Amino acid sequence: MSLVPRSFDSDLTFTPLFRFLDEFNNFSGGLTGTQAFTPKFDIQEHKHWFSLHGELPGVPKENVEIDFTDPQTLHIHGKTEKSYESPKEGEDIEGGKIWRSERKTGEFSRMFNFPQPVDQEHVKASMKNGILSLSVPKAKKEQAHKKITIY
Repeated sequence: MSLVPRSFDSDLTFTPLFRFLDEFNNFSGGLTGTQAFTPKFDIQEHKHWFSLHGELPGVPKENVEIDFTDPQTLHIHGKTEKSYESPKEGEDIEGGKIWRSERKTGEFSRMFNFPQPVDQEHVKASMKNGILSLSVPKAKKEQAHKKITIY
């Protein structure tokens, strides 16, 4: 996301600068080989539960941890690694040269704070085709105090 609009009513053009910054953002993880990233999630509220669906392509479920930091905050975190040995950018390989390596490796983390207490004991999670799906039931509402009549 850019803090400066990409179009101006001016003779001065910043297009090359913005292109350079975009390319630097895409390339910056390649220098160290690892980078933190933030997976994208869809969140829905239903009558009795919340559902979350997040993109974690290429991340095995063994590398994902899900826990609660408090009664209403869910923490999803883990790491991704390349499953093959790859040369670094610019390194010569047999019959060619690596031009660009965009796949990132590193750690990820997301926190979700629900607007009401949830039932932590009955959360269900599954992973299929790189999509992490969670069903988070809402906690049953506390019963209102019942007035006891004395006979």
